[in-house]
Amino acid sequence: MKRIHRHGPLLPLILLILSLTGLSACAARGGPVPTSQARPLTPEARLSYDFLVYQDQLQRLQRHMAEGVRSPLSDKEVAEIAARAEAALDRLLVEAPAPQLFLEKAGFTWNDPAGTARSRQTLKDGLEKFPDDQLLTIYLANTYVMDDRVDDAVEVMEDYLSRKADDHQARERLGQMLLDSGREAQALDALKKIPADRRSPDALFAMGRAQGALGMRKAAIASLTKAAAMDDTFTEALVELAYQYELARDYVSAEKTYVRILERGEQYPEARLRVIGLNLKLNNPSRALAMTLDGPASKAFILDAVLLFINDGFYAQGSTALDRLTSDGEVPAEYYFYKAVIANDGEGDPAKALTFLGRVGRDDRLYPHALRFKAQLQNAMGNEAEALVTARRGKQDFPDLTIFYILESALLKNGGDADGAENVLRQGIARLKGDPELSYELAMLYEVQGRRAEGLALMEGVLREHPDNSNALNFVGYTLAEEGRDLDRALVLVEKASLLDPENGYILDSVAWVHFKMGDHAKAWENIGYAVDMVDSDPVIWEHYGDIARAMGKKAEARKGYRNAIRLGSPHPEAVRKKLQGL
Repeated sequence: MKRIHRHGPLLPLILLILSLTGLSACAARGGPVPTSQARPLTPEARLSYDFLVYQDQLQRLQRHMAEGVRSPLSDKEVAEIAARAEAALDRLLVEAPAPQLFLEKAGFTWNDPAGTARSRQTLKDGLEKFPDDQLLTIYLANTYVMDDRVDDAVEVMEDYLSRKADDHQARERLGQMLLDSGREAQALDALKKIPADRRSPDALFAMGRAQGALGMRKAAIASLTKAAAMDDTFTEALVELAYQYELARDYVSAEKTYVRILERGEQYPEARLRVIGLNLKLNNPSRALAMTLDGPASKAFILDAVLLFINDGFYAQGSTALDRLTSDGEVPAEYYFYKAVIANDGEGDPAKALTFLGRVGRDDRLYPHALRFKAQLQNAMGNEAEALVTARRGKQDFPDLTIFYILESALLKNGGDADGAENVLRQGIARLKGDPELSYELAMLYEVQGRRAEGLALMEGVLREHPDNSNALNFVGYTLAEEGRDLDRALVLVEKASLLDPENGYILDSVAWVHFKMGDHAKAWENIGYAVDMVDSDPVIWEHYGDIARAMGKKAEARKGYRNAIRLGSPHPEAVRKKLQGL
């Protein structure tokens, strides 16, 4: 579930310029305010003049941005106006410095191609004159956050708080900075320093998010409950509260919380979808269907709901919900595609599914997916030759889509043609310039063939080009663990992969396995538990579950792991049986 932030990072300072409303002097509608005075201006008059020039040029910039493409100003004219405004502002900063003016000056250079350095220097100059100004401090810290220099941001905030310990708003902002930077433990420590009776709903919300990320479910629920009680309009707190209830497997409380959101009459389709999903978990498909039929008539909502029914195996209810798509007389391609899924997975009728897929038009965006599904159905029905023809037609019609190279390769591999499978993947990699997904499939093929070194080299190459590719990170990390070498690096790789794809049970298995190889059985046990919760049908993961349980002396759990591995078709069942017998 997507987390909802009530307060994201601070707005760019340039927005301060666009929302300036506190200055009341009148300004001309044209260019700079003309002057025909022959005698020199007094300091007071000069200050007023600079102020008027600044206001006038600022208003011209505002009109230009509001008009967008309709603005008559050229880029050169806009640059000249901005330069005049900045020059007037510089003179004001010399003659009558004020924190707000330093903030506005920083805003002028916020989007500088060179980065935030100029804005940061302006903010530092402002803090030299006004060292205890809260906004200057927060915005300076925010420039460091923008540059991923979180330690520097924290130092700025903590220096300010060392003098202004009672500024709970600033401490709350520090906690939010840390939380948004993924430093949940530090964020929680910062927020806890706000006295309990002075914590705002936002502070409690941030605490709840931090506690939830740290696995402190009860504490998170308590904080979020308080936040929602203090501000009955705080929908984000209710959403996060319901999410924490779900993670705690308190589905009844989660549903009640989502219903509270819906009862407010707020347009929040995601909350309705969560209620639908929770009722399916509680084996109450009739209520889930009623919630679907009473929900929005948008195609996006209906399809999301149908997927929930399909994923939980309630195909009849999913089919009924899907029929809403035809209520206006038009039948979109999604209708036929999902009817095909229901016919095959729910009714066990692949021939009927093929009929539905045949109704997806060639010009529809779903057509490539329909072709792939068709090939998979043909293969499952024993028509391997037809499946290959379909896959190759898809590759010919859509040569830049990876799915058809992967599909054809899989069909060839399953048919015993490993060389053909490899050649197809290499063909795709050559056309799509080292596509990481195709490279991963080739590395997995090498692994099956006992060519691990080639697969590892291939994935190391992918990492050099795509350092945030979760599949490559996981492959290399897991392989290093299997070989019992470079375990520190292996842990860094698989943990990064898990951050990028936190709901991936296979990656969590890798995290568990690396910890196990490092001798940290407690961490291994924690992560393998998450892995089997997400993927309960993989024999290798269950064997790892058994190995870790055995190492911890949990014999009953080890038996469970090994038995599931055998039942689910372990690639080496005799070896697993020996482990089971040895308990």
